[in-house]
Amino acid sequence: MTKPDFMMQTYIRCSQDALWDALTSADAVANYDFLGQSAKRTGDTLIYSTPDGFETLHTREILLDPKTRIVTSFEPKWEPDAKTSEVTYLIEAEGDYCKLTVEHRGLAHDPSGGTADGWVRTLSGLKTWLETGQPMQFGGDHLWDEHEGEAP
Repeated sequence: MTKPDFMMQTYIRCSQDALWDALTSADAVANYDFLGQSAKRTGDTLIYSTPDGFETLHTREILLDPKTRIVTSFEPKWEPDAKTSEVTYLIEAEGDYCKLTVEHRGLAHDPSGGTADGWVRTLSGLKTWLETGQPMQFGGDHLWDEHEGEAP
């Protein structure tokens, strides 16, 4: 397996079931996506949209090892020439916590490095929501305003 272009680990006080559900449920996304996006499921694909309905991302499930590993495509829709890449989520139970590792491979088109910032914000929101039950969205709304409804 190739070295990831981006990797992040965090520990979240939650069960494997709760973390698995948060990562695979379209309904959960609105509780932790840093841009306040929602998602809908179409078969094995999650389609992410901004509050005004602009589709920003499609993620198709490639491999599911229940409660331990998810591999998805990462298909940006905010730029016509953005390349599809691959994301792996690894979930490991450690007592009252889960260790979540996110590995993103194939970031061939990320000129501003914004994908890494997006991951840090999204995973922070995920951790906050799972640990407190309070939805967490912060930062990023200005990205849409600058482009008048289009993703950066």
